Amino acid sequence: MKIVIAPDSFKGALRSPAVCAALRDGWASRRPQDEILLFPLADGGEGTCEALVRSTGGRFLELVARDPLMRPVVCNCGLAGDGETGIMELAAASGIELLKKEELDPFRTTTYGTGEVMKHLLDRGCRTILLGIGGSATVDGGAGMLQALGARFFDREGRELAPGAGGGDLETIARADFSGLDPRLKACRIRVACDVTNPLTGPAGAAAVFGPQKGATPQTVPMLENGLRAWAELCGGDPGLPGGGAAGGTGFMLRTVLGAEIGSGAELVIDSSGLPGALPGAALVITGEGCSDEQTLCGKLCAVVAARAAEAHVPAVLVSGAVRGDIPALEKVFSGVFSISPGAISLAEAMENTAANLRLAGADLAALADIFEKGGKK
Repeated sequence: MKIVIAPDSFKGALRSPAVCAALRDGWASRRPQDEILLFPLADGGEGTCEALVRSTGGRFLELVARDPLMRPVVCNCGLAGDGETGIMELAAASGIELLKKEELDPFRTTTYGTGEVMKHLLDRGCRTILLGIGGSATVDGGAGMLQALGARFFDREGRELAPGAGGGDLETIARADFSGLDPRLKACRIRVACDVTNPLTGPAGAAAVFGPQKGATPQTVPMLENGLRAWAELCGGDPGLPGGGAAGGTGFMLRTVLGAEIGSGAELVIDSSGLPGALPGAALVITGEGCSDEQTLCGKLCAVVAARAAEAHVPAVLVSGAVRGDIPALEKVFSGVFSISPGAISLAEAMENTAANLRLAGADLAALADIFEKGGKK
């Protein structure tokens, strides 16, 4: 029997490779004869690089880039198994988790380091870059990233902005010179894994929705909004397109200036992982996430995995740290919905015991498969 295990991370507890390993160990403890294929996945946010590098048989790379405040930081990226596809997360160099709470300042924070990582992958000969853009600390419209890739910006007096432009600089930019952009970008396909559909500007835009998470106040959000509007006018793109507001407007820049393809993080990761090719002939797909509710069905990774499994006529079950809300709605998409929680325990206990509970869940699912294979007889 072929079993495919393709979960998301259990946020705050286990990354998806560890989730895969725990479910596999549990299943194999009951049915060691089965073929078990592992596809650790992500949706463009935390864990995307690790999931794709592992699922494609690639290798990890480590380098020093600038953090959101232009300080040196060691960050990871990777090469897929083909050796020509670079894999990276914006959060590795420009992420909110790199800063202390008191350091959050969207007027200063920059995506410059992300541009440095992209340049490093180009130096490695990459012809495709897969970029997850979740978890940024920035509202710079991707201006810092462009500077690292060779763009130059000038204010009204003709003075060039220093490297590391932040959200507070956007309204001061009077002229943008993109002629110095790394020429290798023209031959590089950039695919962006994005889990939000917010536009660049407006009530649902980068400043209004994500600015407060990154240190903006009710008084400074309109200032960031004005900067993003001026930035869009300067670059000539459409600020209303879905995904433009991702990563503080970096989605807009990637599409408008670098010609990137922006799409569902879940779809991109699944397609890049090789999962679709492993589904034919499988008896079961096991997917999972830390918490499941109605939002799971709104394009989240587990629902996309279930849809791909359905296309291949393979049942998919959902294993979750917690199941809440409209469970019947989940059961319409998944052949089974299971919580790994052993009962009424604290969140801290549940997270601490995630791996053990996943192993138990894997063993229980294998026991059910054993019963059905034997025609319902123990």
